Amino acid sequence: MKRFLVLLTALACTLSPAIADNPKADAKAVVTSGNARFTVLTPQLIRMEWSADGQFEDRATLTFVNRETPVPEFKVRESKSKLTITTPALTLTYLKNGKFSDKNLKAVFTLNGKEVVWTPGMENPQNLLGTTRTLDGADGSKLKEPMEQGILSRAGWSLIDDSQRHVLTPDGSEWEEWVEARPEGDRQDLYLFAYGHDYKQALADYALVAGRAPMPPKYTLGYWWSRYWQYSDNEFVDLVNKLKSMDVPIDVLIVDMDWHETWGLRKSNSPKDEYGQRIGWTGYTWQKELFPSPANFLKWTENEELKVALNLHPASGIQPYEAVYDDFTKEYGWSEKGKSVPFKIDERKWAEAYFKTVLEPMERDGVDFWWLDWQQWKESKYTPGLSNTFWLNHTFFNHAERQNPGLRPFIYHRWGGLGSHRYPLAFSGDTYATWPMLAYLPYFTATASNVNYGWWGHDIGGHMFHKTQKATDPELYTRWLQYGVFTPIFKTHSTKDPRIERCIWCFPDHMFLMRDAIRLRYTLAPYIYNAARENYDTGVGMCRPMYYDYPESDKAYETSEQFMFGNDILATTITQPVDSITGLAPRTIWFPEGAWFDCATGSMYEGGRTKSCTTRWRRIPITQKQVRSFR
Repeated sequence: MKRFLVLLTALACTLSPAIADNPKADAKAVVTSGNARFTVLTPQLIRMEWSADGQFEDRATLTFVNRETPVPEFKVRESKSKLTITTPALTLTYLKNGKFSDKNLKAVFTLNGKEVVWTPGMENPQNLLGTTRTLDGADGSKLKEPMEQGILSRAGWSLIDDSQRHVLTPDGSEWEEWVEARPEGDRQDLYLFAYGHDYKQALADYALVAGRAPMPPKYTLGYWWSRYWQYSDNEFVDLVNKLKSMDVPIDVLIVDMDWHETWGLRKSNSPKDEYGQRIGWTGYTWQKELFPSPANFLKWTENEELKVALNLHPASGIQPYEAVYDDFTKEYGWSEKGKSVPFKIDERKWAEAYFKTVLEPMERDGVDFWWLDWQQWKESKYTPGLSNTFWLNHTFFNHAERQNPGLRPFIYHRWGGLGSHRYPLAFSGDTYATWPMLAYLPYFTATASNVNYGWWGHDIGGHMFHKTQKATDPELYTRWLQYGVFTPIFKTHSTKDPRIERCIWCFPDHMFLMRDAIRLRYTLAPYIYNAARENYDTGVGMCRPMYYDYPESDKAYETSEQFMFGNDILATTITQPVDSITGLAPRTIWFPEGAWFDCATGSMYEGGRTKSCTTRWRRIPITQKQVRSFR
């Protein structure tokens, strides 16, 4: 047993995010010409810098943390007026007359036998996109915040402009580095990805320079219970006992914001604090009417082998009415006693006091991780241009890593821009519970893999209702659960609305189908775990679009409701109700070349065609790729 534990510890260490990244490139990969500098990171990936003062950046940025890549083969030709860099994949030409523009810089490469020319400022309408910070308020594909561009494109190239992103400066503290703004002055810092349609190689090299997506603990791949509701500790006990009595497995218990005092939120028109937030939205004081002994409650969850997360909205800092106020202000050195301490996670002293006096005591009691339900101002009020979301993720993840060395750290948070994949896991936000929303999620989840942000968790069943919706549609909820089996994080959730129900026993006609979906998730655990490891190794997400494997097929770009779940499962989603007469739900599936086994019907399909299929209630629509072909 001792030897086994040593082996497990060694394995955990090999999968930790503490990889020896070096933001300074090998000098042999660098070509400097006046105020321009070029770094050949791979044959298809070139960093291009220009600065008015001739000073260049060797520190890590929020996006790129490693530039010491194996030096590829390349040739340099330079004259008084022109610099040319040639790799096996492309030719870069710079006319040495100032800041990069379409007049003095171009790259030429070949895509499907045709020459492609890139110059600065080019639009990229064929970019396959990445992801977005939140799906709050989404109903289908109508998003409040548009999808950002990714690193993959049918055009064969993409550009990341890293010129304005903050840098990470080594500081000798336990944090090892802290955020800083870029030096003042006119400068450009561009990364050209020219991978053609070799999408998987582009993702692998993005992981090489932007860092790997760490593997989370195995329990995060199981069933999460979550609902925004004013549960007491005894009600959680009853809930978990009911789940277990029905033989429904569960690994994670989310305690939404009513774990803490909410004060003004109890009123219909709750007042706002000096930061513009509703009083009670931020909170750190246990609500003792619901949790008389938080330590005992957390001990019970430990005995039940449940992992627990608490919800946080940290926008309003530390208020005088919080139980932790005195401890925090003493540690922080706050002189304005009786006044609130504003949120300042980008100040190292504030962050250190915050984790030490506010969060660590609850972690010692048994809180396993934090749900960073951040939805206030996007940028820091103290470090111009810094994403609050990103820096929260960075500090919380690194805190988790330092608190439990040797174990896999993770948090639950929102997308904060490129580089966020280094801090899994993610939640997508407050969507409407509708069929169009369910139909959009497969596309959204798979597309996020284009920036290696594959660890999305959605509110299974949808978060909220429109005014016209009267009650939970059990058919929609069942289909959402069936889809959720094939997503990275399997979490039910909803807002505080008595019309919405997430307990499966409240739907007797569908209850066992719902339970079947949850059980299937656990049956697939080894396969899912393997896909998680593959993401760590290759940069390819667990849910990935069809065009990763079939980039030259138009059909691969048109199948928004199907995706590959790992290497071998083609997953589809039922996005409309069954026919009232036949009891069948339609679905259209594109089968790529090869042989495919329909796990729902037992049928075999020969690939290279699109097929209209129907599915009964009890069948979960997944298809497995077969290694043999038809004769």
